[in-house]
Amino acid sequence: MRPDRLRQRGFGLLEVLIALLIFSLGMLGVSALYARTAPQPYTNGTVSGVQMAADALFAILGANPSVLPVTVSSAAQASSMPTTSLSGWYSQYAQLIPGLTVSIAAQNNANGTACSTSSCGVQLTLGWTQGSTKRSQVFHGQIGIQ
Repeated sequence: MRPDRLRQRGFGLLEVLIALLIFSLGMLGVSALYARTAPQPYTNGTVSGVQMAADALFAILGANPSVLPVTVSSAAQASSMPTTSLSGWYSQYAQLIPGLTVSIAAQNNANGTACSTSSCGVQLTLGWTQGSTKRSQVFHGQIGIQ
């Protein structure tokens, strides 16, 4: 046998260590990517929940516009809300959205005239806690038709 064939038998320790280092760096990159993207579905789910809560609240306000304006930042305040439907709404969504706060303000209607019994503009601000960050979303709507 020739001596150069004996030298080419298998991998050397150095090649194995280099391959292991490259593989480890790749796995660290994948784990860092996962750590950054893993919270996203939760974040998106909370924002979707806030949108559903706003839609439900606008439906309640459309049925009973006499409750304007309202500000709620705790379950204790929710129990003293003007109607049981608003209190029930807050109790339901406060369980789904951490740190839920609500502010409902009457504004001019779509024509720019003052709020009346037949038509009223509404600014709804929903706040919540996401991790250690306070977030909020403002929704504008019209209740009644003029």
